Amino acid sequence: MANVNKPNGFSPVGTLSGASWNQQGRMYAVANDAANTYAIGDVVMSAASASVLGVPLVTKWTGACAASGLPLGIIVGVQVADPTVSLVGTSISLEKTYLLQSAGVHYVYVVDDPLIIFEAQFDVTGATLAQLHMNSSCTITAADGLTPSAPYASTVLTSPATTASLPIRLLGAVQRQVNEVTTAASPYIRALCKWNFHEYGVQPQASNGAAGTSYLAQ
Repeated sequence: MANVNKPNGFSPVGTLSGASWNQQGRMYAVANDAANTYAIGDVVMSAASASVLGVPLVTKWTGACAASGLPLGIIVGVQVADPTVSLVGTSISLEKTYLLQSAGVHYVYVVDDPLIIFEAQFDVTGATLAQLHMNSSCTITAADGLTPSAPYASTVLTSPATTASLPIRLLGAVQRQVNEVTTAASPYIRALCKWNFHEYGVQPQASNGAAGTSYLAQ
């Protein structure tokens, strides 16, 4: 059975440390952003300053690892009732899983653990058995065409390689009956992943610095 093309961004599923996965996120603020949409499964990085409540601001990650653009974490929730906003006469959308462009200041919950294990889908080029231990790039769309019927991030993995500066390490295929793995490239295969580089540090040169060039070159 061929794999289904149904990306939902990055989904945290466990930790490298062996600690129990408690499915908790930390609150961050998203400023009014005319360029990006934000959805569950999107990856964010730190932005300058904080909200009026002192909550650190984040913005959508570009997919590249640089001194000013390391991934911070994965959005797992959008706060439906934002602090400092009167609820009188306000309709609360409890199913809110995304923010459109220019949505104003909102608060999101982000899994910012650098040791998180997450699941993600590859694009149509897929990955072979031999590539499922390598590093990977990802494709991120700044402004997804989000609708209530497709509210999750469209971020997908792409171009697995041994290139040392790629941001993601593959940990093998998701063990699920509907996840087809072949020796040839498997389009839309879902893989388990970890961060190679993270704002809070996975390795010394990645903490608040550009991606190193000697990591995982195999």
